[in-house]
Amino acid sequence: MTSENGVGVTVIGHDSESRTLVNGFKDAGSYRRGIEYNISMEQIVAIIKQSKNCEQFIKYECYHTVLLYTATPFGWWVSRQGSPMDYWGGAAVNSGKCACGMTNSCASGGKCNCDANDRTWREDSGYLTDKNTLPVTELRFGDTGNAIEKGYYTLGKLRCWS
Repeated sequence: MTSENGVGVTVIGHDSESRTLVNGFKDAGSYRRGIEYNISMEQIVAIIKQSKNCEQFIKYECYHTVLLYTATPFGWWVSRQGSPMDYWGGAAVNSGKCACGMTNSCASGGKCNCDANDRTWREDSGYLTDKNTLPVTELRFGDTGNAIEKGYYTLGKLRCWS
């Protein structure tokens, strides 16, 4: 446990905490990474239900690859119920956007910085905070099939507190 303004925070780790390259996956969601937590999902759900707040940091760094670009996203995360989620960290639940899309500040004016789909390293990141869907159980990415297209994802630990 760590402290959040003097309140104890339960921190739950998983097997996918390091920055990881996504390369060579053309089709939407064709890259799959299942997330295994250090405790059971039943224990995690009990902690979430007893907590006032929970959060999990998620980041995608992209080079000439998209995230939520079209009506059918190329990248998404999967909720604990197994549902694909169409929004990214820092954005409103089910908004279909990344954090920059909420403030209309994305590169090229899209839903996410990565949707600029240019030859510049860009990033979309933020905290997921919906207790009803956390934690992230799988990450899915695509649009990295060409030699110059690549991305890196980072998924933080689940943190809950009252």
